[in-house]
Amino acid sequence: MPEITINEKGAILINKSLSIDGHSNGSLRTVTHIHSDHIRDLSKSLTQCKGIAATPLTLDWLAELGYSLNRGNCLRLNYGSKFMVGGLEVTLEKAHHIPGSSQVVVIDGDGLKVVYTGDFKKPGKETPIIDSDILIIDAVYGNPSYVREFDDHIESILADITKQLLSKGPVVIQGYHGKLQEVMHILRTDGVSAPYLLTPKTYRLTKIAERYGLSVDNYVPLNSEEGKEVMRSNWFLILDHVNSAHNHTLKDLKASKILLSGWEFKKPYRYLGNRRWLVAFSDHADFRGLINYIIDSNPKTVIVNSVRSSYADVFASEVRKITKKECVVMP
Repeated sequence: MPEITINEKGAILINKSLSIDGHSNGSLRTVTHIHSDHIRDLSKSLTQCKGIAATPLTLDWLAELGYSLNRGNCLRLNYGSKFMVGGLEVTLEKAHHIPGSSQVVVIDGDGLKVVYTGDFKKPGKETPIIDSDILIIDAVYGNPSYVREFDDHIESILADITKQLLSKGPVVIQGYHGKLQEVMHILRTDGVSAPYLLTPKTYRLTKIAERYGLSVDNYVPLNSEEGKEVMRSNWFLILDHVNSAHNHTLKDLKASKILLSGWEFKKPYRYLGNRRWLVAFSDHADFRGLINYIIDSNPKTVIVNSVRSSYADVFASEVRKITKKECVVMP
């Protein structure tokens, strides 16, 4: 039985040799994706860990976000690729969350399989459900009331709203890195052909994602000469990080605004006033999706990572009641 601990920052440590989405001195650190709660203390890990393992897209995005990655210290792993550390066989598998996201599969010397899901959505459809002996899960939506009945249709709903607003003028879409790139692809797939104007960091991250197969096309930097030409057409979409320093420069732009949020459960969208809309577009499985993953993974034990879970104790109680599985909360 491997020794599994989770520290107060959410780092998962297995046999003191592998750390996942958190720092532990002397371990090899695996990063499932670039969101801030999964890359805490990464700068420390780059100097104090044996190495950093992640998908090539995740590593390239981390470099773009300013992390000084030493290529000799990084394991660039495609899905299905394996490496060994401390007697553990480690594999990254796909997670449908943002581009480059992964699940982590660990097999010890006795053949016992530990799976950490990382962040995911659409289990069994876009995110493979992996059989496990021990399943570690972040219950972001751990409350049983956190269910979105419209989840299967939200992509087409977002596209329809975007098309309607574009018929009246420019549209600004605000969200987080990774989610923005996913939305660009979704809108193109659904027939939205208006040019994308991207702020510098969003542009560079999108260029990297395209190298790994994300289909976006027809996008230019917001402040480029080509971008200024597009703005004169009055038919375009601007996509930017929700906390971007560029937001103040866009506030006087006469445009409709869409805020992408994962914390709306009652309605797929709602009007906020002043040409602003909130769309319930999440990159996380809701409560029902979390439970379905657990049922189909069929572990003997479930570990809920309380640092990245809401209502962790409530969720663990529901898991025990619904699945009859042993379920513990860490830390």
